[in-house]
Amino acid sequence: MVVAAVLVGAFLVVALGRAIPVPWQPGCSLVDPSGEVIAQGPPSEFATLVAGAEGAVGRALGRGPAVSCRIGTPSTTGEEKEPPLGLTPRAQVLRSEVLAEFGRVADGGFGPAKELPGRSPGGAHSLGRAIDFFFRPQEQRSQQRQGWRLANWAVANADRLGIRTVIYRDRIWTARRSMQGWRDYRFSGPDPDNPVNRHLDHVHVDVA
Repeated sequence: MVVAAVLVGAFLVVALGRAIPVPWQPGCSLVDPSGEVIAQGPPSEFATLVAGAEGAVGRALGRGPAVSCRIGTPSTTGEEKEPPLGLTPRAQVLRSEVLAEFGRVADGGFGPAKELPGRSPGGAHSLGRAIDFFFRPQEQRSQQRQGWRLANWAVANADRLGIRTVIYRDRIWTARRSMQGWRDYRFSGPDPDNPVNRHLDHVHVDVA
């Protein structure tokens, strides 16, 4: 099979067939649902390809966990809670960028401790490091496509924004285990089959 590939900036974008392995690390890759590699590139520049993507790239972003990035674990230096949202500065930047990129996405899971009943005191939400972005109704394909676009955008921007974890629809990506890419996710607490605990209606993103 003939492989047609072009270099776009620092990216190897594959037009036909499978990509020839590129020896760089850390780095990001984007695959379509069949497992075909569409693009590869360094984390510092890969988000450019994902932002506002159209065509094959755009379709892949809305169909599942398409973007996987190998990065180091982000530092937690200097991240204290700040009013009024109860979010750390890094989490506030994340929220601002998501709203700028995707419009007024419904979000939650943050705020003063009294507004988070049932949250673990040491959990990412209670510490102001986590935000849930909601895509409802969860059965609607258009909502799922938007959810996956945000989830893949978060992974593509994880190195720059200090993102530690992304969870959506039974799948999880973490910076600590980023070499493994997206993995199956199952909630470890009570009622693991609950749609909310499976993150079927929202994308969970937390930062260091």
